[in-house]
Amino acid sequence: MDEAATGDDVMNRNRRCTDVLFLILYAAFMVAFFAIGVIGFTSGDPRILLYGTDYEGKLCTEDLPARYWVNPLEIYELTQATHTFDMKDVKSICLKDCPVTASTGLNWVCNYPDSVDGYGYADVTRDEWAANNYDYYDMLSDALKKQSLNNKGPCYPVLLPTVNAYESCTYYGNASATAVTALTAEMTDKGSGGNLEGDAELLAVGPMVAVLSATVSDYLSTPMATFERYVDDFSQAWVVLLVMGFIAPVVLSFVWMGVLRYFTGMFAYLIIFMVNAMAMLCTLYLYMKAGVIGSDQVTAYVGTDMGDNLEGYTDPSEDNAEVMEVCAHIALAITICLFLFSILMLKRVRTAVAVIKVATQAIGGAPSVVFFPLAPVFASLLFGAWWIAAGIYIYSSGEIKQQTCTLEAGKSPMKYCADTTNVPNANCHCGYESVMDESLQYTLLYHLFGLLWTTQFFQAMTMLTLASVFATYYFRGGSYGTSLSGWLNTPVIQAFRKMSWYHTGSAAFGSLLVAILQFIRIIVAYMVHQLKKAGKDNVLVKYAACCVQYCLWYLQKIIEWINRNTYILIAIEGKSFCASAMEALSLIFNNLATVGAVNVIGDVLLFLGKLSVSLTCGVLAFLYLDDDAYTTGENKVSSPLLIVVFCIIFGFVIAGLFMSVVEMAIDTTLLSFCKDCKLHGGKPRYAPPLLESVLGKFETKAEKEANKNKA
Repeated sequence: MDEAATGDDVMNRNRRCTDVLFLILYAAFMVAFFAIGVIGFTSGDPRILLYGTDYEGKLCTEDLPARYWVNPLEIYELTQATHTFDMKDVKSICLKDCPVTASTGLNWVCNYPDSVDGYGYADVTRDEWAANNYDYYDMLSDALKKQSLNNKGPCYPVLLPTVNAYESCTYYGNASATAVTALTAEMTDKGSGGNLEGDAELLAVGPMVAVLSATVSDYLSTPMATFERYVDDFSQAWVVLLVMGFIAPVVLSFVWMGVLRYFTGMFAYLIIFMVNAMAMLCTLYLYMKAGVIGSDQVTAYVGTDMGDNLEGYTDPSEDNAEVMEVCAHIALAITICLFLFSILMLKRVRTAVAVIKVATQAIGGAPSVVFFPLAPVFASLLFGAWWIAAGIYIYSSGEIKQQTCTLEAGKSPMKYCADTTNVPNANCHCGYESVMDESLQYTLLYHLFGLLWTTQFFQAMTMLTLASVFATYYFRGGSYGTSLSGWLNTPVIQAFRKMSWYHTGSAAFGSLLVAILQFIRIIVAYMVHQLKKAGKDNVLVKYAACCVQYCLWYLQKIIEWINRNTYILIAIEGKSFCASAMEALSLIFNNLATVGAVNVIGDVLLFLGKLSVSLTCGVLAFLYLDDDAYTTGENKVSSPLLIVVFCIIFGFVIAGLFMSVVEMAIDTTLLSFCKDCKLHGGKPRYAPPLLESVLGKFETKAEKEANKNKA
């Protein structure tokens, strides 16, 4: 075929680099984005997020990774309504391992021997301190021992067992009776001859331990045990997840595309019939409940036996008969309009069916296009890994600063200070925390926007490439033409190279619009969260926030819909983003009936495909897990529910990837058809044979008369 006959003139005559300014803007943005990431890697320290800081404001390290809160009484006060401090203000030190209670006697955890507050024991080194399980209580003077028994350090008794959870020592279990007995004896001994303030504190140890143990133990036991069972289930049934969660959805998706290719017409007309039938049945039901149609009339048509069975359902409503009658009249009007509309749309349905079949033909002509969406998925995963790693380093580059809190006598943390004069001081102060200054906050927002823009850019390039593939198929009369051999010259690779060379600027422009809306939605959601946190989420504010969030979400969907059709026109004509957007909207509104028919039928069929694939995967997974291999023996699964749910979710996601290709093929074929009609006075010139066979209605009266005279 020559160039004009294949329609290559339509797709190539206006092709040029578009929206270059936005490509330059995106390139500059990404250079700064990666530069910020590199700076974060050099200046950040993620250990602060993992290990935290001690009471001196120093970072716990790999040598001393476990952060231990030495005085559980301070944590207990956090559960009281009158506390004026936070967890960061509770005194903590860094240890190699979380301490345990002694089997006999009493273990102590003492402060750093070289502590900056002067309440340590300088005669031992840190290595000796760690080797002796952080205990130098016996080496202290009687005065420091009494101070320790008053929970003011430098040593603290270990009454509760602890476990390392994310490099933090968490209390669990019950208080050690042996440790409490030994502590009581020690307090009695050191209290002889004088008043020991710790006697009063000892009375609080019992109930405090019960509350802490019950709360923490419940948190760690039931959820963790359930989680461990599910992890074990996944390890036992990984074959089911692989087969039913990945392989089966791929196979079933191809099967469904075959169904679309050969049975689209049957499904389309069945959908129209079912919609009208349901409308009629609802109308009849409302008339029966309103008393307009009686049970005798129903029995006359359906027979006595079925009429008796329906008697309870067809009895008129006693309380709302008038309302039901009004609703029945409205339903009748809707049913009539729907029926007439369906009759008028029958020709459009033929076109819609043909468009969907041509779309599946286009996919069959280039099978590799089905797997192309996997490329941006993997690219997004790689980019996401970089984004997370860089974000962690950027976040951890904040400066560790001492915080402000209320230091009141008789209340934590001042209540447990050894030196309460001239507070704050080295021994008595608020805790430390990594602080994000204003510049760091803006940097993180910039980093977040980079994620939104880039992921949308990947999607835009995917849609441009797919649109170029399917538009080429249409304008070449239902084929991809002749191409050079080799996988680098497949229709998908050729389309990707063309779109990357000419239209990355348009992809950057369209993705920027969506990213801005997503960013605004995140900011609004954060502001609403802060209002709730501050207790200012009154009814008016709550409804206003919901309205704003919904409007933003709806606006984003509109922009995404416009972008999708714009990318198709860019792939067809090669014009700029704005010009293509105006052309796409003009084509859609000028062919609204055809577009509506194709979209409704196509969306329903594709949703049914995703639903069918996912549910079939779930059923097959359940049947697989019901086998003796997974109900008894070593591979027994405690509950198949979570595995089945995962198979359903994976099936839906994978089917969605395949169906997105079909959806793009349908939309591209439809807009190519509309553009073809516009270029040639209402009669498409380049339509594939399958679509051309149902387009007789587009022949004008003059053309019909001319053809008749020729005959």
